[in-house]
Amino acid sequence: MTENAAKSYSQMRKEFYEKYRNKIVPLVRKHESERKKKLIIAILASGSLFIVASLLLYLAFTSVGGIFGKSNGGPLKAAILVYGLSYFSWFMIKKGFEKKIKEKIMPTVCSCFGDMKWSCDTYNGGKIFSDACVVPQFTSEEYDDIFRGSYKDVKIEIIEPEYDVGSGKNRRTVFNGVIIKLDMNKSFTSHTVIKPNSLMHLSPSSKLHRTELEDVEFNKKFDVYTNDEVDARYLITPTFMERLKNMKTAFRANNVSCAFYGKLLIVALPTNQDLFSICSLIKPIDDRTQYFQMYEEIVSIIKLIDHFKLNQKIGL
Repeated sequence: MTENAAKSYSQMRKEFYEKYRNKIVPLVRKHESERKKKLIIAILASGSLFIVASLLLYLAFTSVGGIFGKSNGGPLKAAILVYGLSYFSWFMIKKGFEKKIKEKIMPTVCSCFGDMKWSCDTYNGGKIFSDACVVPQFTSEEYDDIFRGSYKDVKIEIIEPEYDVGSGKNRRTVFNGVIIKLDMNKSFTSHTVIKPNSLMHLSPSSKLHRTELEDVEFNKKFDVYTNDEVDARYLITPTFMERLKNMKTAFRANNVSCAFYGKLLIVALPTNQDLFSICSLIKPIDDRTQYFQMYEEIVSIIKLIDHFKLNQKIGL
């Protein structure tokens, strides 16, 4: 990212604002009438399902035995299912419209960051995240936004996945959030994982053993597992520990896990937020708040390279 390497974040932000006014707004305004049509369709679809679900719930309440009566299990379960479909129908209409708009504007958005490309839906290589032990093993995967590029000569990938295990009624989500994969200008061949502190301190792999660091406060918040204690202490310096402790607040994530694996730093930030989201059906298509929030979310992740000094060939 040679062009933007010397730019400050304020300069990058100014460039984005200019491109928003001059390129993005004229482009998306052409789709305002389409947004209004999608909104009507979403209201009709979601609203109709909501009414059906409410009627089923009313039936369950008023039938003999009340809502928890054995004979009312069917209406209650049906009501819960239809309520879910009501939300899902709105979500899918919104996401379909959002994908269409993003395909038009994301090249312009990404140009503000230099060497950065956007795609969605498909990502080959998710297995490395479970191999690195930043997410649990999974059997199915879905992807939303994916960014690939480099910043200050550090390769970066930003992936927004959902990983599940099981199927049908037994299907459950084991990770939903953002994963950042960064190349490191460091030499190490070991595998070290930092996870949120747990009561049982169970290692995520039989090949890794738990080690405690000198920072007592860090040990209270995180567990460290490694196959090479010397490498782990070289990589996890006091400065790195302090940065990691601050990340949960900075990225509004419930927990933070990371791994040094295969000369990569992989950071997993689980969150229930739909990051990089634009095209709310209930707001004007050119509502600036959505676009500026998306930009700031991308920047906050790119800042990890500066945050962890990954472009430097010295210890963290």
